[in-house]
Amino acid sequence: MKSFASGRKARSAPLYSARGPRLPDRIVALFEACCRTDRRACLFLIGLCLVALLPGFFSIPPVDRDGARYALISRHMVETGALTETRLGWEPKRTQALGLHWMQAGLVKAAASIGVPDAPTRVWLYRLPSLAGAIAAVLLTFWAALAFTHRRGALLAGSLLASSVALGVAGRLAVPEVFLIAAVAAMLGAMGRLYLAERQNAVAGAWHQSAYESRVALVFWAALAFGLFTKGLMTPLYVVLPLVTLVAVDRSALFLRRARSYAGLGLLLVVVIGWVVLRRYGPTETQPELLARTLLGPVAREYQGFTGLPGVYLLLFFALFWPAAPLAPLAVPILWKARRIGSVRFLLAWVVPVWVLFEILPTKIPAYVAPTLPAIAILIALAVERGALAIGNTRLTRVLWLWPVIGAVIAVGALLGMAVFDRTTSVLAWPLLLMGFFALVIAAASVRDYGVEKAALVAIAGMLVSGLGVMQLVLPNIESFWMAPRVVAATARESCGSESGPIEVAIAGYNEPSFALLLPNAPRFLDGAAAADFLKAGGSCRVAFVEKRQEPRFARRAEAIGLRIQRGADLRGFDYNGLREVRLAPYRPG
Repeated sequence: MKSFASGRKARSAPLYSARGPRLPDRIVALFEACCRTDRRACLFLIGLCLVALLPGFFSIPPVDRDGARYALISRHMVETGALTETRLGWEPKRTQALGLHWMQAGLVKAAASIGVPDAPTRVWLYRLPSLAGAIAAVLLTFWAALAFTHRRGALLAGSLLASSVALGVAGRLAVPEVFLIAAVAAMLGAMGRLYLAERQNAVAGAWHQSAYESRVALVFWAALAFGLFTKGLMTPLYVVLPLVTLVAVDRSALFLRRARSYAGLGLLLVVVIGWVVLRRYGPTETQPELLARTLLGPVAREYQGFTGLPGVYLLLFFALFWPAAPLAPLAVPILWKARRIGSVRFLLAWVVPVWVLFEILPTKIPAYVAPTLPAIAILIALAVERGALAIGNTRLTRVLWLWPVIGAVIAVGALLGMAVFDRTTSVLAWPLLLMGFFALVIAAASVRDYGVEKAALVAIAGMLVSGLGVMQLVLPNIESFWMAPRVVAATARESCGSESGPIEVAIAGYNEPSFALLLPNAPRFLDGAAAADFLKAGGSCRVAFVEKRQEPRFARRAEAIGLRIQRGADLRGFDYNGLREVRLAPYRPG
C-alpha cells in the first residue's frame, strides 16, 4: 500500500533473475529498449498489433453475421452511390452510424479505381478500417496510461490490450467496435488528466484554464464526436457513467469545468446536426435499377447476443482479455485497498459502473464491455509498476496456470474442429501451437523467478506464436465453416452461354449475408417453393442452392409447375451461428 501511495516515484521489483532461459530475457530486453522514448514505444505497439492481427486477416472469409452485414451495407453504398443510406436488403438501418461505412466504401472505391479486381467482393478491404482502428485503440491506451503511470507501465498496458483476444477478433472483422474502444480510451484518457489536475491543483479562489488543459479538453470532445460518428448513440454511455460515479463519490463536479472547449463542442454539434439532417432528409428509397444490384430478399437477423444471468461477463472476461486476464485477480486486492488514490479511483470508475450495468441487463453482448479493457490494462500495469504484484509467495499466482490451460484449449479446439468437420489437419500449425504452449508453460511456471511483468511478456509471445498457427493455418482452412466461398466457387463452375448474361443465384433456407457479399451479383434469399418459381421464370443461366430442410417444399413446387431440374453435388458444412449442420444442393433448370 505504501508503494501505491508514494506516487509515480515508486519503482517496480527487479525484473531480471539469474535463473531462467535466455529467450525470456531477450523478449524483455526488446521491451525495455522500446521504453526509452515515446516514439520507440509507439513503433513497438504498432508492430505488436500487426503481428497479432495480420495472421488470418486476408485469408479468413467473411464472418457471419455482423462483420458481413457491415461490409454488405458499405458495398451497397459503393454500388448505388447513396452514402447517406444504410440499407440491408429492403430494410433501412436508420440508427446505424455512417463513419465506418464511409471508410469502407471509400477504400473499396479507391481500390476499384486503381485496378484491384473484384474490389467490392474483397472482404479484406472492408477490414482495413478495423485494423487501423485497433492500432489507434492501442496507441490511445498507451497515451491514456501516461496520465497514471510511467512510460514502461503505459507500454505494458498497450501490449496487454494489443495481444488480447477481444481486440484480435474485432480488428479482423469489418465492425466498429475498435473505434468505440479507441474513442473511449481517448475520452477518458483526456478526462483522467483533467481529473487528476483538479485533485492536485485545486485551490480556493479563481481558476483559469491553462493552454494544456484546453488542448486536452479538445481531445475529449473530438473523441466523443468521433465515437458518435463511427459507433453511434452508445458512445456517451461509457463517459456519462464514469463521470456520474466520480461526482457521486467525490461529492464534487469541479473537475468538469476543466473540460470546457468551445471548439470541441462546436465539432460535436456539427456531427450531431449532420447526423440528424442526413437521417431526416436523406433518401428513403432506392431506384429499382439500383436496388436490383443489392439484396432482393431478407437476410439473417442481426446478431443480438444471448441471454444470461449476472456474472456471465466475468466468465467471458477470461476469454476476451486472454492472455492478460489471469493478471487481473492478482491486482484486484491491492487495487481495492488503494481505491481512494485519485488515479485508481478514476480507473475503477471507468470500469465498475459500466460492467455492473451490463451484468444486470439480461442480453449479453461481449462487445459491450470491451471499452473497459483499456482501463483494466492500465490498472494491471499500474499495479505492476508499483511493485504490488511482486508476490511470489501468494497462492494467487496459481491462477496464472490459466495461461497454458486456456492456450491448450484453444489449440486443441482448433485442431479438433478441423479434424471433426473436415477430417484433416494442418501439419504446419502443430510446431507453432506446441511452441506457443511451451512458452505459456514457462510463463506460468517461472513467474516467481521472473516477476509478473517478465512472465506476462513471455505469455504474450506464446500467444502470438500459437495465434499465428490458429488464425493463419487452421481457422481459414476449415472449409465446413465457410459456406459462402464454396457457393461462389460452385457458381463459377456453372456454364452459361455468351448471350445469356451473368448467372443469377437464389439461396433457399440459409440466408447469411456473406453470400451476398462474395457473389458478384447479389443472390435472392427465398424459401423452397419460391426457389422453384425462380428457376421456372428464368432462362438457363440460373442456379438455386436449396438447403435440405427446404428441399421437400422445393420438390413439391417443382412438380406442381412442371419444372425439370438438374441437381449438382451437395455442399456440406456447419452453421456456427445456428450450431447445426448445413447441406446445400445446387439445382439448375433441366
